[in-house]
Amino acid sequence: MARSRSSRPSGYSRSARLGELLREIVASELAQLDDDRLALTSVTGVETSVELSRATVYISSLDDEAATEALEALEEHRHQLKQAVARSAAVRRVPELSFALDPSISAGERVDQILRNLADEAEE
Repeated sequence: MARSRSSRPSGYSRSARLGELLREIVASELAQLDDDRLALTSVTGVETSVELSRATVYISSLDDEAATEALEALEEHRHQLKQAVARSAAVRRVPELSFALDPSISAGERVDQILRNLADEAEE
């Protein structure tokens, strides 16, 4: 019996579902790539456009230099990653992939630093 569309959770949009699927596929593919620049890189999330034609893959890495190298490597492997998505995802059109550093990582580090500074001031 076919599953009706109304049985899907209403709070989980199509673009969010595709984003999660893309995150899993890209992360899996990164683990298989033989590129040292991607060794300590994690896929933290994927944000897709409403029309599902573009997807931004957010990554994190240990430091700024490693992150810059990882972004360069991802650009070089873009076509291979897009092919992996085409093989693994049942979508009509594979979204164009772009890569960016996850801004939440640096924001979290900034908040952590502020809290440490406040704690140091309170001890003095």
